[in-house]
Amino acid sequence: MITRFTPALLAAAISAAPLCHAASSEEDLAASFGEEEFLSIATGQKQLIAKAPAVASVITADDIKALGATTLEEILETVPGIHVSLSSTYLSPIVSVRGVYTDKNPQVLMLVNGVPITQLHFGDRGGRSFPVRDIARVEVIRGPGSAVYGADALAGVINVITKSAEQIGSTEVGARGGSFDTAEGWFLHGTRWGEVEVAFSAQASRTDGDNSRKVSSDAQSVFDTVLAPLGLQPASLAPGPLATRNPEAVDVRLDLKYHNLQLRAWNWRQDDVGVGPGLALALDPDGSAEGDNYLFDIGWSTQDLAPDTTLELRASYMDINIRTRQTLFPAGTVLPIGADGNIKITSPFRLIRFTDGYRGNPEFYEQHSRAEAVLTWNGLEAHSLRFAAGLSSQEESGKESKNFGPGVLDLANRNCGAGFCSVDGTLTDVSGTPNAFIEDQSRDVVYASVQDQWQIANDWNLTAGLRYDDYSDFGSTVNPRVALVWDVHTDLTAKVLYGRAFRAPSFAELFIINNPVALGNPDLDPETTNTYELAFDWRPGFAWRLGLNLFQYQIEDLIDFTSTGSAQMAANVGRQEGKGMEFEAEWQALDSLRIVANFATQSAEDKRLGENTARAPEHMAYLRAHWSFAPDWSATSELRWIADRNREPNDPRDPVGDYTLVNLNIERSQIAGHLDLGLRVRNLLDENASEPSPTEAVPSGSLMPDDFPLEERSVHLTARMRF
Repeated sequence: MITRFTPALLAAAISAAPLCHAASSEEDLAASFGEEEFLSIATGQKQLIAKAPAVASVITADDIKALGATTLEEILETVPGIHVSLSSTYLSPIVSVRGVYTDKNPQVLMLVNGVPITQLHFGDRGGRSFPVRDIARVEVIRGPGSAVYGADALAGVINVITKSAEQIGSTEVGARGGSFDTAEGWFLHGTRWGEVEVAFSAQASRTDGDNSRKVSSDAQSVFDTVLAPLGLQPASLAPGPLATRNPEAVDVRLDLKYHNLQLRAWNWRQDDVGVGPGLALALDPDGSAEGDNYLFDIGWSTQDLAPDTTLELRASYMDINIRTRQTLFPAGTVLPIGADGNIKITSPFRLIRFTDGYRGNPEFYEQHSRAEAVLTWNGLEAHSLRFAAGLSSQEESGKESKNFGPGVLDLANRNCGAGFCSVDGTLTDVSGTPNAFIEDQSRDVVYASVQDQWQIANDWNLTAGLRYDDYSDFGSTVNPRVALVWDVHTDLTAKVLYGRAFRAPSFAELFIINNPVALGNPDLDPETTNTYELAFDWRPGFAWRLGLNLFQYQIEDLIDFTSTGSAQMAANVGRQEGKGMEFEAEWQALDSLRIVANFATQSAEDKRLGENTARAPEHMAYLRAHWSFAPDWSATSELRWIADRNREPNDPRDPVGDYTLVNLNIERSQIAGHLDLGLRVRNLLDENASEPSPTEAVPSGSLMPDDFPLEERSVHLTARMRF
């Protein structure tokens, strides 16, 4: 247990050494004392968390195993200041950081082994729930990261680092099963082929979803109510469950390393995924989405070019295919349709009956190519200079078939007599025509950055950096950072941080067409933020670590869809200011008992509306205890409290309810030297908890006023065998 905290006490020795030797010193310490106290995400170079010029957290494979976590979202919920909510699009995860909350959640950059996996269309991570069996560690920055990573690192950065051949060790197979007809299996293998290190992983899972997650009304219920005086039969499928099935999810990775050359190949695939509340917030039990994502990256590094110099070269290619089959409104629905064949709720319109439902199958395909070079030079006394430059080329194309919209419904030539016109489920392919939802688009980006880590004195380190990005579709942006780290004492570190960051507009915000509800705007500017932080890291003894972080930020040019009369168009209309505090503590109470706790509070204001921002919790608390209560036996309990989530000012619903969730994981390891067994119970007390549904301009306040219910209590058994 002592070794876990020793790096904190050796921090003074590291800071006193000449900076040109810091990297090798820290690598030696990491090898001796473990990786949990180190991270590389803050500057691109490995360093102690306490000394990093950022507010950061690291979750290791051992932490993940103790939690019994099965998704990345469960891991992120342990980090102070982070709350995972649910999007209205397929209930995909929203990672809200310090009160920055939007439905598509493009303000958080996610990396896999340092490579961005941001999708062009919505600017998000594609709604995936990342499996965890292959994760070596997760590094998280709360706050801006654009000075190093560029676009989308506005509220935070998440870097998922997968296991190397050495970390896997040999061969591991495992299985999990339990509630909601959930099943998971995985295979990990680490070996050497001569001088080549080989890591391979395959993970597969399925679930029928929790059918107890029901809502009493939906968007179709609104139309049923409005049109009831006409004597129409209700078409809504509510009350009914959200579609949370995921019958097939597969994640496969191959990692080959030969000396300084590393090649990684990754494929993630989901088939027939349920669409949650439905794309139009009308229940769609048979709708589905399919995703296929390939990522290839190759990296090479050398320290032999010149003294005190490291050169890293990296290239990557990502291919994304998203295909959907959706019934936006159910069979038998009667909808007001405008002259262009889309829904139109203002006059003039005609009422049309869709006998097989209002159906659409949008698809989009993306290709991302990236290349970058990073040069680190430690030849100047007390300085470590990092120079980086890179470029990327990104493309999106779309396909669409539907039974509504321009080029499909020609109401001017329909004569339906005294009754309603009827439209069946026949789909018309509008791909490659002006009537599709998006035309083929592309984006080219070039960037250059510089960073200096200057050891001003034994106890003072100044990090300053600047990055320039030039985008082919909206222009250029410059993002600086400055961080001063002071070793107040051998056990106390203080940091003063400033950073500017940006979020590039998504292709949906820029280029969506033929949609009467939301139209793109090619004249958008990027969202920007300026963030100021004061952080303290105190380790008063072997058994304690305490942290306190204070922050304030201003976000400009937030993108939202505003009324243009007949439709909603994307515009830079939002401004948000926030401030808050995060407190975290770790206590090794006994050799067999470790306690982790954190508390976060934030207050954010929508300056356009003059009101507190909606849906993000203002107060959060987390408590975890890991107890090794007998040889090869352990239990981990978690308590997570979420409170004070506001509604939008025009939403008449009651405030979103607070909740407290309790999880429990019990493990028996090393049975016959090879087998581990685990019992995981989520929502142990069966709390009735929900995440907020979006506000709409309807009397109920939302097209789905019940909010999005979370899973009820679930129980899963896990078996893991190592050879």
